[in-house]
Amino acid sequence: MKRQKQWLMHLATVAVSLGFVLGGTGTPVNAWGPERPTYTMEHPAEKAVFNSITDNAAIGDERDFVRIAEVDSGKNFTSELIIEPDKDYIVMIYYHNDASATFNDAAHNRVGFAENVHMSSFFPSKLDKGERGKVEGVITASNTNPTSVWDEAYITAREAMTLEYIEGSAVIRNQKVSDGTLLSTKLFTDEGVLLGTNSLNGLVPGCDEYAGQVFYRIHTTGVEGEPDPEPMPDEPEVPVVPDEPNPEVPEELPTTGPAEVALAVVVVLAIMAGGFYWYKTHKAVKKVTKRAKGRK
Repeated sequence: MKRQKQWLMHLATVAVSLGFVLGGTGTPVNAWGPERPTYTMEHPAEKAVFNSITDNAAIGDERDFVRIAEVDSGKNFTSELIIEPDKDYIVMIYYHNDASATFNDAAHNRVGFAENVHMSSFFPSKLDKGERGKVEGVITASNTNPTSVWDEAYITAREAMTLEYIEGSAVIRNQKVSDGTLLSTKLFTDEGVLLGTNSLNGLVPGCDEYAGQVFYRIHTTGVEGEPDPEPMPDEPEVPVVPDEPNPEVPEELPTTGPAEVALAVVVVLAIMAGGFYWYKTHKAVKKVTKRAKGRK
């Protein structure tokens, strides 16, 4: 009990130093896995197993072991958060080998020790407006049953944004020598990073005094909407050429039968004959007049 109280005080100190208050929330359905036997602080496991105690005084149900909060907001860590662009967020992943310390000694073949313990974490690199993503934590060990446990915290984007790990922010916190050790970006791979107590050698004994957390930070950046496509150039107007008016067609065409043609010929001949007659007459009169003048 004394160790537990000391550990709770240490955990609270870490949280306050980061500007947060640890707080539990209801675990979303199917956020963690796999289904596994559970234990209590009064009745811990008799062999190495991770995050299966349901009444941990520090965080409540250990199966809900991934949580997130806005940096310097003073708000609780939570399993469900609406995030905004151009802000920093901090992820907490809790780990605890639930075996009783009794099983760490040689008399019990050290079955309380978890071996080759790794942790991985994943988060989306981009979210659209209103899109819900998840921040995942995975703990694996070579001699636990189950060999891997995982949990998810959910984030919903208020606006479209990208999410980026803040380089050098991943750190392990515990009560042992490895406290404060910076972790590599292998944390964000399937292999993950090794955990440990006096060193990061993958060995984590059973009991809450060997428990700890991994913290890292994410920065969000707003993404501008897709630019509107440039308008297509207007098609050139084709000038409308008015239809040429059709020549007026007389309602009736003149009659041009054979009789009419013959009549026209007669008329022409008559005109010509008349002209010839006038010419001859005019010439004769002129001649007579000239003679008469000569006689005088």
